[in-house]
Formats: sequence, structure tokens, C-alpha cells
Amino acid sequence: MGLFKRKESWERTFRLRSQQSTGRGLLTSLFWVWGVVGLLFNAGTLFGLTGSIGVGTSALLAATALIWIGVMVLFGIGALLAHMDFDGERPIGEVTATFVSFDSRGLQK
Repeated sequence: MGLFKRKESWERTFRLRSQQSTGRGLLTSLFWVWGVVGLLFNAGTLFGLTGSIGVGTSALLAATALIWIGVMVLFGIGALLAHMDFDGERPIGEVTATFVSFDSRGLQK
């Protein structure tokens, strides 16, 4: 990975296609709804506190925030991974193997 190294060429080795589903849209919607509602809930809980805050209250706030962040990460990664099309590529000339061609029905040509 030198600074002035020539750009590598890549060849397509395989293509995976999944059936189109509503998984990505559902997870994206859940990500945004959970994020906005959770942010408002956590902010309302935090700013609604008056007086002194004990250990139990701070532990509850920390646990709530931890669960909120964990589910945000779960929905976010799920939405990113629920992709419809994956391409596999490798540098040209790096691997010398024999590949078999398949048609659109998955039958060998």
C-alpha cells in the first residue's frame, strides 16, 4: 500500500443475489423509531430529575441508556447487513483457480 503504487485491478468472481424482502426497510424503520423515541425518553428522564440523585437512580439511567444503545447498534447493523446484492471481487492474477459458469437459473453452462 505505497503512496505512489499503481491502482489494483479487480475481477468479479461471483455474484450473490437474495430475494427482495422488507427486512432492510423494517430494520431501518425500527432503527429510527427506537432511536428517536429512546432519545426523547432518556432526555426526558434525565432532565426531569430534581433534587439529589441516588445510586439507584443513576444505575437505572445507566442501564436504560445501555439497553437503548445496544438495540440501536443491533438495528443499525441489521439494516446494513440486510442488503439485496453482494459482489465478490479479488485482485486480478492473485488466485489462479478454475471457475464454473452458471446461468440465471443456477444451472451449469
